[in-house]
Amino acid sequence: MFKAGILKYAVIGIGRMGTIHAHNLYKGRVASSKLVAVCDISSDALASFAKKHPTVKCYSSHEELLDNCNFDVVIIAVPHYQHLKIAESFIIAGKNVIIEKPITVELKDALAFCELRKKYPKSRVAIVYNQRTNSVYMRAKALIESGKLGEIRRASYIITNWYRSDAYYANNSWRASYCGEGGGILLNQCVHQLDILTHLLGMPINIDSRISTVNRHITTENDVTAIMEYKNGAFCTLSASGHEQYGTCRLEIAGDKGRIVAHNYKMTFYAYAKSEPELNSETIKGYGSVKKKIKHYRYGYIRLLKDSLYGQQMRIIDNFTKHILKGENLIADSEEGLKALEIINGIYLSAWCSEKIVVPIDNDLYSRMLEDKREIEKNSFAER
Repeated sequence: MFKAGILKYAVIGIGRMGTIHAHNLYKGRVASSKLVAVCDISSDALASFAKKHPTVKCYSSHEELLDNCNFDVVIIAVPHYQHLKIAESFIIAGKNVIIEKPITVELKDALAFCELRKKYPKSRVAIVYNQRTNSVYMRAKALIESGKLGEIRRASYIITNWYRSDAYYANNSWRASYCGEGGGILLNQCVHQLDILTHLLGMPINIDSRISTVNRHITTENDVTAIMEYKNGAFCTLSASGHEQYGTCRLEIAGDKGRIVAHNYKMTFYAYAKSEPELNSETIKGYGSVKKKIKHYRYGYIRLLKDSLYGQQMRIIDNFTKHILKGENLIADSEEGLKALEIINGIYLSAWCSEKIVVPIDNDLYSRMLEDKREIEKNSFAER
């Protein structure tokens, strides 16, 4: 089906992330893959890219790319609102698609896309959830699924290492705006960690949150606090910010038989000799204590070096190529893109309504409130 077992790739959007994808493919860093074309509405971006990659065809619209180029897979790396409109035209045409995170801005649009995608089963679709290739989180997933943590009782996630200055936001007018990007730190940065949270713990049943903008000239949030409750009564607290200097990314998940703490490319696993219910029932005086075993896991120096040089995202492209050519399971298909997006929409909705909201969320209410935010933003810009 594919000549010489090689997948031909095209990349739409050659900004920061799209250029990384394109350059890795051009340099042959993904086995059995070849970059044949790029597409961007900016003539300057295309001219600059063409100078460094002379063998790659350049197109100024995705329609032109689709009509004139022979390729197997397209990577979509454009602003969020455009993701699914472009993706739909390619899956209808029988192409395979990789979509940069998030899958889109609104959950209801993502649900409609996943329904459409079912009509074209030959077109494969993946989301760039590259944190699922993080070896620390992969180990955490394996420990949870093995039952070694027991029943999950509590989780906390501190995500304050997404520092972004006003200069960053000013570089592109669509950044951190409801009209251009659909949201702030939650939608553009923390989508990675929220995907990991759903990947490890599943979906919550309700969300209570607050969001704010701290010391930035933007209309969306750069500070988030949320509490999520799960079906078994466990809670997860989430704290995220894009204004804290030298922030951290720390995930702690506590079960009744063990606990994991993931922080700075390493993880510690505490395994208890007895479960908490056993300890409690057997303790006849005092506070109660139990022996524990401690095991440390690290990201891996060589793996970290490669990711630093080429980006974790390359692992998603490699997985997609192997999925098409060899049947390897996808790391994150289009349906997986729904979960983190629903939590993001839920956190926004709870904050906007100033109340706890249930999951599944009210998608129509979310759409109305997001439209109100966009209108307020438009009027604010018009007054300046």
